Amino acid sequence: MRLERLVAAGILFMGSQAQAMLIESGSFIDEVERLKNLSFVSGSNLYVAPDLAQRSAFRSLANSIASGDTVSADAQAAALDYEVVEFTDSNTGNTYLGLREQLVNDQQTRGWGSYFFNTGADVQVLIEAPHPRFDTNSWEIAASIYRDVNAAGFLMAGAHRNANGVGTADVAHLTESIFQEVHEAWTGAGERDAWQIHGFNLDNHPIMPADTDAVVTAGDGSVSSGMLAVDAFLEAAGLVTYGYNTLDVNDVLNQAINGSVDGQDFAGLGATTNVQGDYTRSLGADFVHIEMEQSIRFDTNNRIAAAGAVVAAINSVEMPIPEPATLLLMLSATIPLLRRVT
Repeated sequence: MRLERLVAAGILFMGSQAQAMLIESGSFIDEVERLKNLSFVSGSNLYVAPDLAQRSAFRSLANSIASGDTVSADAQAAALDYEVVEFTDSNTGNTYLGLREQLVNDQQTRGWGSYFFNTGADVQVLIEAPHPRFDTNSWEIAASIYRDVNAAGFLMAGAHRNANGVGTADVAHLTESIFQEVHEAWTGAGERDAWQIHGFNLDNHPIMPADTDAVVTAGDGSVSSGMLAVDAFLEAAGLVTYGYNTLDVNDVLNQAINGSVDGQDFAGLGATTNVQGDYTRSLGADFVHIEMEQSIRFDTNNRIAAAGAVVAAINSVEMPIPEPATLLLMLSATIPLLRRVT
């Protein structure tokens, strides 16, 4: 990828230190891949857990980015060894404000993650990739969804979930992470829903149907309109999808998403302890957690199909015509016609 890097017009002086916002253009997907490749691998022992002061400072930085205050953001980022970049995707023309680690000898030093915000977003949602190293190619699917739906925020972790040992950098289950601070800042007062992309290996879940390509959950045992939409569009793309829920197996909503399969068979992928989900729901916003099997993530055509299906689902739910309650009833009635009887 060829990047055109220019120093932003004007240099901002903060005290004695000069700050400069970077301006770049290129493929957003390529940029996300570059950042993913910089992230710390499993067992590297390089992840630096942020302290309270650093988390608070980064939250302020995230708020500055969301408000478009690049003057403040530049100074705040420099104090945290981050840089602000205005990045224009050459494929769509969309422009994002990005936060990424300053590199030392071409390497990151903390593993706190990379974040992009779109002040001109069409859809006010967050697209998140908490496990870009562990869940192979989940970052690519998430980045494609973010780009194509023209969403507000993109969050990607900067280290393997087991960077310093099991679970030490698993941002989906750590409240004291930079990822969580950005999530909370950009969720706002609940005006932005969060959609998370994960991955699984069906061999590790023998209780689940052998044809499972994807599992969707809201994290609280319910069946939401977002879950139904994801299920419908993935199924229409030929990807067999189920949903974790705690409803009775004969409940109309469980049958809509699972046919005759018990929703609790998918409890291992239920995201019931996901901290972003907990926070999002506490504000009354929606959380949609999508697990994609290797059958999707290891196949280029299936990755493209899955990303397109989630984009369609987001558009159908976040900009609903008809109203959400009507959509829920429509999907409940039509999905059983699409689902293969199991």
